[in-house]
Amino acid sequence: MPRITPARAQARRRQIVDAALICFARRGFHKTTMRDIVKQSALSPGAIYCHFTSKHDIIIAVVEERHRRETELLRQASQSKNLAFAIDALVADFVAVLRNPEERAWRRLTVQLWAESLHDRRLAVAVTEGVDAPRAILTDMVRQAKARGELPKSLGDDAAARMLIACFQGLVLQQVWDPKIDATACAGALAMLVVGQSGAKDTRSDGMRPSSRSQEK
Repeated sequence: MPRITPARAQARRRQIVDAALICFARRGFHKTTMRDIVKQSALSPGAIYCHFTSKHDIIIAVVEERHRRETELLRQASQSKNLAFAIDALVADFVAVLRNPEERAWRRLTVQLWAESLHDRRLAVAVTEGVDAPRAILTDMVRQAKARGELPKSLGDDAAARMLIACFQGLVLQQVWDPKIDATACAGALAMLVVGQSGAKDTRSDGMRPSSRSQEK
């Protein structure tokens, strides 16, 4: 029997993780079964067990994969020429998208994962790492903004980064409790709170200034 190539193995693993993400977001990780993941992935049980020994292993992989995607979005935002553009990108990629049913489903799952991590050491490590990497990027973003004179010199870099993360986590939790929360309004409010009135003029319906990303390109 021919050996599977590393590239094909990685692709198969990604296929399983993507399928599990859909299942977990749809039903929650407690109700999702391995049979659900098998069906969604269109793979055989044997193919899945070649890469993961249990549903718990898949949960960890899903969390890590999602964190990788989000960390990359943060890195892209951190390359913006000033804080206002960076906040535009963060608002678009993390707040405005909360209007999407698929994103809301995933965020409901994250709330479950936060609670579960209190009793699951391995999951707690994955969840913590998923905050530490973004915090480091945001801390550097704040530091650069201070150097450009866009934020007060007295502002604590790490404290500001933690508050940005806390704002987002709090909004996610509130939306789980009340799905009618207006993510668009919250996106605009966050931009105004961070960059001030001068940086939040002429906002579009998605909370972004109309020319920010297009001007930056």
